[in-house]
Amino acid sequence: MPNIFYGVPGDSFISFDEHEVTHMKVMRIKQGEIIDVTDGNGGKYKIIVDVIGKQSAQGKVLSHEFVEPSDGRLVLFAPSGRWERLRWTIEKAVELGVDEIYIFNNERASRHYDDKQEKLEIVVREASKQCVRYHFPDIKSIEFLDIFSLAPESTYMLDFKGRKIPKRISKNVGIIAGPEGGFSKKETELLKGKFRSICLGKKILRFETAIILSMGVFSMKLGKI
Repeated sequence: MPNIFYGVPGDSFISFDEHEVTHMKVMRIKQGEIIDVTDGNGGKYKIIVDVIGKQSAQGKVLSHEFVEPSDGRLVLFAPSGRWERLRWTIEKAVELGVDEIYIFNNERASRHYDDKQEKLEIVVREASKQCVRYHFPDIKSIEFLDIFSLAPESTYMLDFKGRKIPKRISKNVGIIAGPEGGFSKKETELLKGKFRSICLGKKILRFETAIILSMGVFSMKLGKI
C-alpha cells in the first residue's frame, strides 16, 4: 500500500486523479481525514480531504515544505523488453534513488514503449509513493543513439568482460545495461568507443539483476540510499 499520495497543487488545495481516488478507497480514506501528499517535485504536503468523487478528489493544504533532492545524479539506460520484467526493474530503480530512467530501443528489442509514456510514469509514481520519495525520477522511451547525447560524462556499460567498478566515482553517473540477447556487434562497438565497460562479478546475470546490483552499488556510493 502507498505510504503517501500524489497530487497536483493549486493555490491552497491539492487535486487528485482517478489513480489516487482508487488508492483512497482501498485505504478507506474518508472526507475530513488528514493525509500526506507529494507533487513529485520535492513538495511535501499535509492536507485534509474535502471531496472524494468517482474519478477525482480534492483536499485543503494544511502545511507545505520543500524536500531538497539528494546530491549527485544517477541515470539508468535500460533495454526495452517484456513488460513484467521491465516494470519490476523500474520499481527497484526508483527505490534505489535513480534520478532518470531511459528505456531504449535497439536492434534486438522485442517490445517498444514509445506510446506507453503514461504507463511508465504510473509505475514510477506508485514506486515513489511506496518508498516515500518526494522527487519522482524522470522516465522516457528513447532510441539507441539517443544514449550518446543523454548520458553523463561518467557513464558505464555493463559488460562481463569489463573492469571492476571504480572506487572513486563522479557525482553524475550513468549505467547502460544490455538486452537479454545482448547488443549487436555495431552497437557494442559504438558503446565501447565512448563508454567504459565494467563487470559485476564472475557470473552472467540477467539484465534486471545486473541493473539492480549496479544501481545498488552506485546508489550507495552517491549516498542515495
